[in-house]
Amino acid sequence: SSISSTGEKDVEFLPADVIVVNADLPFATQTLLDSKEGDEQNKDNGSSSGNAATTSTTIPIDRYDWDDKFDYSSGVVAFHWSLNKKLTGLNTHNVFLCANSREEAEQSWSVLRNDNDGDNNKYGKKKPFNFYVHRASETDPTAAPEGCDAIMILVPCKTLLRNKDLAKLPRKEAIEKYKDQFDDDFISNMRNEVLERVAVVVDKNDDNDDVMKNLRQHILHEVIDTPASYADFYNVGAGVPFGLSHGFGQLSLTRPSAQSKDIENVLFVGASSRPGNGVPLVLLGAKSVAEKALQKLFNDKEEE
Repeated sequence: SSISSTGEKDVEFLPADVIVVNADLPFATQTLLDSKEGDEQNKDNGSSSGNAATTSTTIPIDRYDWDDKFDYSSGVVAFHWSLNKKLTGLNTHNVFLCANSREEAEQSWSVLRNDNDGDNNKYGKKKPFNFYVHRASETDPTAAPEGCDAIMILVPCKTLLRNKDLAKLPRKEAIEKYKDQFDDDFISNMRNEVLERVAVVVDKNDDNDDVMKNLRQHILHEVIDTPASYADFYNVGAGVPFGLSHGFGQLSLTRPSAQSKDIENVLFVGASSRPGNGVPLVLLGAKSVAEKALQKLFNDKEEE
C-alpha cells in the first residue's frame, strides 16, 4: 500500500507496512485515500455500494471533500470572548434552553436540520435555539487575568452542505466557498440573540450587576469558529467537530470499522470510527488500533 503527500504539483508515494489514519474517516476515505471506502462502509450498513480503492492524480491532491452518505452529529458555532470584567453570575457549565412551551422546545432543535425552511439567519424569536456557555475561571483562576474573564459559547447549528463541484477546486478555494454558508449576517444574528439571552443572568456581586446586561461593551477580543473553520483547521467531514452521529445505523458494529475494507494495512482512528465520539471512546479506539497495528507488524515479521 502507499500514501500520497499533499504537494500541489508532484505526487510522491511512500510505501508503508501499516498506515494509521487519524484524519476524520469520511474526509480521509473521500480525499486522502481517493477511494470508495465510504461507499463500502455504507454498503455494509444497508446504503450504497462502492468499488475497491483506487489511486488517481486527476483530482487536486490538496483538496477538501467528504463522504456525505453518513449521518453526522450537529455543527457548532463557537464564540470565544475575552472580557474586562468577571462574570460571576455564570457557573463553570451553563446551558440555555428554550422551554417556554413544548412547541418551542421542539422547534429549538430544528436549526440543526439541513432540510429546514432555508432561512438560516432567523436565530431567535422566530427560530428558537439552545446553547452552552463554559466559564473556565470559575474553577481555574489562571484561565483569565485578574479582574478579567473568558468564556466559550457553543451554539448547535446545521452542518456544511456538501457541494461536489467544490471537490474539484484546490482546498483553499473550496474552504472559502464553504465559509459563505455561515456569512456575517448569520453570525451577527446569532451573536445578538446570545447576548440577549445571557443578559437575564444575575451577577453574584451587587456592584457588578449590570455586567451581563451590557456584556457586549465588555468584550475585548472575539474569536469565532463555524463548521467551515473546523473543516479548515481539522479536515472534519461536514465541518462537524464531533464526527458521525450515534444513531442506530452508526452505533457499535454498524459504525465504520477501524480496519479499512479496501486496503489491508490501513487503520482508522478517531471520533467517526468505532467505538465512537467523545474523549473516552476515542481513547479506547486509539488503544485498540495501536494493538491491531502492532499485531499486523508482528504477523508480517513472522511471515518473513
